[in-house]
Amino acid sequence: LTVKESFIKTVEKWYEADIVVTDFNEHALYDINQYVEDNTNGMVKNILDKIPDNAVMYLINALAFDAEWADIYEKHQVREGEFTKEDGTKQECEFMYSTESNYFEDEKATGFLKYYKSGKYAFVAMLPKEGVSVSEYIASLTGESLNEMLSNPEHTTVYTSIPKFETSYSVEMTEILKSMGMPDAFDPNNADFAGLGSSTGGNISISRVIHKTYISVEEK
Repeated sequence: LTVKESFIKTVEKWYEADIVVTDFNEHALYDINQYVEDNTNGMVKNILDKIPDNAVMYLINALAFDAEWADIYEKHQVREGEFTKEDGTKQECEFMYSTESNYFEDEKATGFLKYYKSGKYAFVAMLPKEGVSVSEYIASLTGESLNEMLSNPEHTTVYTSIPKFETSYSVEMTEILKSMGMPDAFDPNNADFAGLGSSTGGNISISRVIHKTYISVEEK
């Protein structure tokens, strides 16, 4: 792989990124996974399972958001309760109770905002109304409708209870991105990454896009 100097300057200027030249072996696999783990405060581990023989470059973005609530939950605000999942099954868990002041709703759901310490970011809790599934509600949202709702909350008293939880999610996004309108980037015959550089192994195309995320919501 020969990387263009203009590409290196672009990623250094706009993304403060480093270009690292290395042999793609077990050491590189370890270094990439360790980089992601270090830059997500240990929350995302083993982003890569292997490095294929035809790989020439990895573009890696790792981000961690770690923040306290503006109003943390005190000990007396946390107690055991029963959470009903979408399929109707019930699960014992710890609930966090509070009184909030930013309420919103639309035809299919109600919700509230709870701000983090900086005041720049907020947690959005949304509960679909009876008879509306989560997937159905998500499918009904548009960027415009969601932005309009979150930008204009009603300032009123909201009695809230949310379960403490943690969850992780990973997905290989190649087919998703193709269906959204960028098939050429994954096609070795039609991809055009000439602005990035060139490879003696053939035309450069994207082989896979991996996304992995982890979230934990608790008292602090």
